[in-house]
Amino acid sequence: MITVPSLWSAPNLLSFSRIVAAPILYLLIVSGGRYGYLAAAVLFVVASFTDTLDGEVARRSRLVSPFGIYLDTTADKILIAVLLVALAVAHLAPGWMAALIIAREFLVTGLRSYAAALGVVIPAGGWGKAKTLITIVALFLVLLEGDARQGGLLSAQAGPGSVLVAAIGPFTVAVWGLLIAVIWTVGSGAEYIREAIPLLTRPARLAPDVLGQAADEP
Repeated sequence: MITVPSLWSAPNLLSFSRIVAAPILYLLIVSGGRYGYLAAAVLFVVASFTDTLDGEVARRSRLVSPFGIYLDTTADKILIAVLLVALAVAHLAPGWMAALIIAREFLVTGLRSYAAALGVVIPAGGWGKAKTLITIVALFLVLLEGDARQGGLLSAQAGPGSVLVAAIGPFTVAVWGLLIAVIWTVGSGAEYIREAIPLLTRPARLAPDVLGQAADEP
């Protein structure tokens, strides 16, 4: 007998918590509160930890499901995208960096959905596996910089010569870290496209009813 995991299973709730955390992060950052950035940094770390925890719980509890996998990846993208937009609005991260990372996520998600419709699985590459960790660390550093500049708990680190807010060329250390994340993100996207093209250009074998439906569409 096959047991279908509940929509409200523990792994799904952990994934959903990241979606709930996203607008809270946005408000903490754009509200301009003294400790908003530090609170956002703590919340972001906790939310990022649930990304590892939900998968582990799902595997150990044998609650892995297609919906759970979809919710997991969607929650990750929502969390990162909302945080990037908030940091760009707060002028802590260049808008073009946020745009590149978000655009890559949309592109890869679209390719993955198209591949799934064709019954094709595109394997994750080495770049993609490291991208998430690099992005999380970079965003965490940007949030700490925001706290220092906002007069929060790390405001003592906002003085001249401080590593946390010091500019090295055009960017601070945290934004340089974000630039590395952007480069890695673009690289992983290019790797994904390179792996996807040969698989997606093969003739698709669709069932006759699917072909009939496609022919009827405008």
